[in-house]
Amino acid sequence: MSTLTMSTHTESDPQVSTEAPSIGAGGAAEMYVLTKGPIPSNRNSDGAAFRCEEPAEPICIGAGSFAEIYVISGGPIAYKQMFGSDGAALRFEYDALSVIYQRCHDSQSFFAIPRPFAFNDPSGLIAFHTTSPIPLHRRPRPVRPIVNQALLSIFRSPVYAMDRVQALPPRASAKLTALYFPRTVETGPLLCRLYFGKTFTGARIPSFYNTQNFPLDEGRYNTLASLFPRLPSVTEVVQGMAEMLARLHYRASMDARDVEFVLGGDGGSGFTFFVIDFNQVRYWPKTLERIDELVSAFFANDPYYPRPRPSDPLYVAFKEAYLAECTDDVADIGQAFIAAIEAEQVGRDVRSATSASSSTPPLDTVEGGM
Repeated sequence: MSTLTMSTHTESDPQVSTEAPSIGAGGAAEMYVLTKGPIPSNRNSDGAAFRCEEPAEPICIGAGSFAEIYVISGGPIAYKQMFGSDGAALRFEYDALSVIYQRCHDSQSFFAIPRPFAFNDPSGLIAFHTTSPIPLHRRPRPVRPIVNQALLSIFRSPVYAMDRVQALPPRASAKLTALYFPRTVETGPLLCRLYFGKTFTGARIPSFYNTQNFPLDEGRYNTLASLFPRLPSVTEVVQGMAEMLARLHYRASMDARDVEFVLGGDGGSGFTFFVIDFNQVRYWPKTLERIDELVSAFFANDPYYPRPRPSDPLYVAFKEAYLAECTDDVADIGQAFIAAIEAEQVGRDVRSATSASSSTPPLDTVEGGM
């Protein structure tokens, strides 16, 4: 088993300006929560503090094609509310995350997994369910937030609660904005997708950009790591990806389809690596006859993993870490998976080379073409 251990890495920079909305004030000081921008004043002209409040209603902090993510009062819980009223798909994801957290999370995990708390369907068609029972006694103090049906009932569509994935430290977000975004962009990325199977070398600053998810290839990650030396090497991150992929395959019995490997924060000035988004994972029976399902999921995913070419040192590190995570009872399946993705990559490379040599780019794909 791999012994990689990683969750948070801390950096500090007193020169970075931040926006910290005030959530409380007394006679001598105010209390803030951190976002971005200049620190505002919450005092009247005579110096007296006026009432400071943090919004109590859910605030949307992200959205995809399937659901939206909310937080309440800047708390440590994220609420994933699906579009529409059919809660079966969201309940499936909640159950999958519960299995993944129970079987794949431990103190040695390089990538953190959001901890699931509870699911609720306000229509009543699917019962309230929690995998983290509420403590019956006040003491000892609970080591997790208490999430009950009353809390989730403020959402009008099916929803589940989990650990919040914290945004990048403000300084790191600002550095990435300065390096890779148009000058007109003031708010930088919240998370970074770790795309080590793709390269953006020489890419121009785009006209369209996504400040919620920004892709880091090997070169961009190394640039960020040079600015924040406590970040691990790209090789260590790739080994952590492989470790988690093998755990998903053999501990959770899932194909890892469409999971995301991202770099975020720890709520302060440190970094945390996360694996998230389990709404498309599928169960599989851990048999050699079904290896093709893992291969399909591997290549269908966004390019997080290095491409399986044995000539690439980064892929070799990935391969070795994946196989090291395979226990004796699944070692033959692990070897078969590695052989299958390498063979598939050879076929893809041959088809790509053949296509490139036999076709001429159309006019509208050439720079400057109309």
